[in-house]
Amino acid sequence: MSGLGHEKRSHRFEPERVTLRQRMAEVAATVAETEEQVANTLEDVAEHRSPSDAERLRAQAEEARQAAVRERRRAASYRADSP
Repeated sequence: MSGLGHEKRSHRFEPERVTLRQRMAEVAATVAETEEQVANTLEDVAEHRSPSDAERLRAQAEEARQAAVRERRRAASYRADSP
């Protein structure tokens, strides 16, 4: 397979690739927002629970916040690779 033929095929799909990466960035950003909302909800619920339940809920909230950070990084990566 020649390099030129491969390049022609690659360029043919470039608009779809860009659109897909933009959409993936949007989805990752939405997931990050949702994870933050989950974390906030868990923190709110923890305020009204027993100490042992509150500790568990706060740990889950921290996990959700870390997931949000990962998704924001993923979104930034997708955006960086798009023109």
